[in-house]
Amino acid sequence: MHKIKRVAFIYPALENAVFPCNKFQSVAQRLMRRPKLGLDYLRAALMEKEIESRVFDQTLTDFDNDGLIGILKKGNFDLVGFYTSFCTLKQTILFIQEIKKNLSVPIIAGGPGCIHYNELIESGCEIVCHGEGDRTIAEIIDYYHGNKELEGIEGISYYDAKSRQILSTPERNLIGNLDSLAFPLRDPDMIRRYYDYFAYPLKKPYITILASRGCPHHCAFCTSYSFWGMKYRQRSVENVMEEIEQVVSGFGIKYIYFIDDVFAMNFDWLEKFCLSINKKGYNLKWMCTLHPLSFQGDKARAFSMMAEAGCTMISFGAQSANEGVLRNINRDPSEPEELARSIYLAKKAGITVIASYIFGLPGDTADTIRQNIEFCLSAKPHMVDFHSLGVLPGSKIALDYRDKLFTESEELEFIQICTRYTREYYSRPDIASQLLKDILIKNPAWFFTFVRFAPLFLKLFSYR
Repeated sequence: MHKIKRVAFIYPALENAVFPCNKFQSVAQRLMRRPKLGLDYLRAALMEKEIESRVFDQTLTDFDNDGLIGILKKGNFDLVGFYTSFCTLKQTILFIQEIKKNLSVPIIAGGPGCIHYNELIESGCEIVCHGEGDRTIAEIIDYYHGNKELEGIEGISYYDAKSRQILSTPERNLIGNLDSLAFPLRDPDMIRRYYDYFAYPLKKPYITILASRGCPHHCAFCTSYSFWGMKYRQRSVENVMEEIEQVVSGFGIKYIYFIDDVFAMNFDWLEKFCLSINKKGYNLKWMCTLHPLSFQGDKARAFSMMAEAGCTMISFGAQSANEGVLRNINRDPSEPEELARSIYLAKKAGITVIASYIFGLPGDTADTIRQNIEFCLSAKPHMVDFHSLGVLPGSKIALDYRDKLFTESEELEFIQICTRYTREYYSRPDIASQLLKDILIKNPAWFFTFVRFAPLFLKLFSYR
């Protein structure tokens, strides 16, 4: 069998023309390079088996096919693993095909793009992992070392030479106790190269942390529920604090972005977490994503605790301000009212607020989309994120509508509407002055960043 000593993990960059707004996104991506976590968890699992690994992120190092082959040859890697998604599928397949032409090294893949396992395997990938890979990667190594059969590994697809078919094994159960996992094995050189110039309160070096996995919601545009299941699993506060201690002492981290689908679903957990952060006295700030219905009944107290514990920014996944559209995507029609309260109370606590909306959802019309900006002009979040819908394979929208039209007209150019409404929002004197005041309070040095990248920022507001 193929003895594994060194593993190369690859994050391909997002492709062009994946979503309708990709030309806009390609500019935005140059202003944001967010630290990723999935492959660092796998690296930690391999370290427990005393196997060396490296991560190569194409968003940080823009390698082409030849560049990747050169990296793999120079590193003398025994196994290559790809993190896949719908947005990177085409690029991943091209990489796999090129590796197969030039190297005799086994290739595996995982991530949300596992839904395309047939295409990945047909392109030359030996094994595709479905769902969580923390336990699966260890068993895959056992297979290559001759200690495990593929049919005995849960949660994978592979090509069976005997039957000449692509086979899938039974689904692997989700990891019940997230505290049992080793912390992500982060590369200090890569940490220094990540940034997010949109999040102006953010200071480097910064990292991302997952305090939970999964989401109890079933939004029609999202595939989180199909990847994680609708089971929400929360790490203990003690476990999260231990990881924070590791990154602060080990890497001098100044800012953390909690990238949970929805942060702190449990109010008691949030309270304990905030108290723990305060007790430690770190020179540390953080941000997170919340649902409009988060902390109902305890919003004021929750935001006050979060602000005192160093939370400087919250992103709310609003998606739509129209009750009918919200119903169409399995959301609660009461969300706009709750979101208005959340925005007011979070701002009152001194937290920067982002409201995120998707244009082009089922039932959207020019009028319903206009409702989104009218709501924002009334609630006045510091920042808005208007983006057009990208239909993800496996989402309820993709399954329910397929090729059917689910908006008023195919003529609606959603990316142009996104840009136009973004310009309209920030050109309002009250909105602009609110934003400038918040930047001066949170991080006035950010203005030097804006000047440095002014052509890119301005390009975001001039898309046609």
